[in-house]
Amino acid sequence: MLCRSRPAGDKRQSRHRSREPMIEFHILEPPGIGLVPTWQWLMATWFGTGLVVPLRAGLAVFALLPLVVLAIKLPRLVVPVFAVVIFALGVHVSSAIELATGVKDDRRIVIDEVAAFLIGASMIRQAGWRMLVPFAALFLFLDRVKPWPVAYVEQIPSGWGVMLDDLVPAVAVGLLFAVAQHFWNRQSR
Repeated sequence: MLCRSRPAGDKRQSRHRSREPMIEFHILEPPGIGLVPTWQWLMATWFGTGLVVPLRAGLAVFALLPLVVLAIKLPRLVVPVFAVVIFALGVHVSSAIELATGVKDDRRIVIDEVAAFLIGASMIRQAGWRMLVPFAALFLFLDRVKPWPVAYVEQIPSGWGVMLDDLVPAVAVGLLFAVAQHFWNRQSR
């Protein structure tokens, strides 16, 4: 869906409240299209969610929420094993795209956020589904601002740097939530 807003210098007044959104959404071209197999850019962009500007990583992570909520009912190792598989696949496809395009950590690649979110979500499983949205929001915020040591980890070459720079904030937030849940449970006894 393409939504348009008025140009920045447009001073026209309207007697009616405008129903036009203030944010413009558009779809980017896939990274490495024609240079890597289709399945690689599909996985790297998490089935195209990384191509939707300005949402990208947030769309990919929040699209996972219903699946993670359902997966909480599955055996304990399902989500972590799936996350590790996605992580390994992410290292491969992001390395291939970086090699093909020469672009380090292309913003259209969101499989790193997906894998990191899944790993973090598996860490806070005991807290239940109600904690997933605050976890996702804090994780995405830290992923966006890249505090130390994330900025340092981002310098690791190839797909490893792409994937690890998201894993660090996810694990940090996951540990924070797990510790908070532990103390919350102790207080309520």
